[in-house]
Amino acid sequence: MGIWTTLSSIAAVFAGCGAALLGVGCVWPTDRPRRPARGHRAACTRGTVRPIQWPEAWTCATPAQPLTITEAHRAMQLHRDHDCGRKRTAFTALVAAGRITPDSARRHPWSNPS
Repeated sequence: MGIWTTLSSIAAVFAGCGAALLGVGCVWPTDRPRRPARGHRAACTRGTVRPIQWPEAWTCATPAQPLTITEAHRAMQLHRDHDCGRKRTAFTALVAAGRITPDSARRHPWSNPS
């Protein structure tokens, strides 16, 4: 076997692997819909470095202690796609602090039935 035959065989194997990965990637199920792209925020400027704010807890369970305003805002952002105990606690904390005014015409999934 010559060098060109060996190289073409290796190239054919890589091309086949790439085609297989592409095929699997196209049919792989996603668990959530894609969000539409957002425009550039006006507050962001070039050269601004923001520190990473890691969440305090990676769970949806109801927190043991009351959330601070900053933690409540972050919890609402992280859990906006679903309803959970942490989101309900954050919503209650933000309402109590006056940061959110609930819409009386809209029924929230976590509100008590009247």
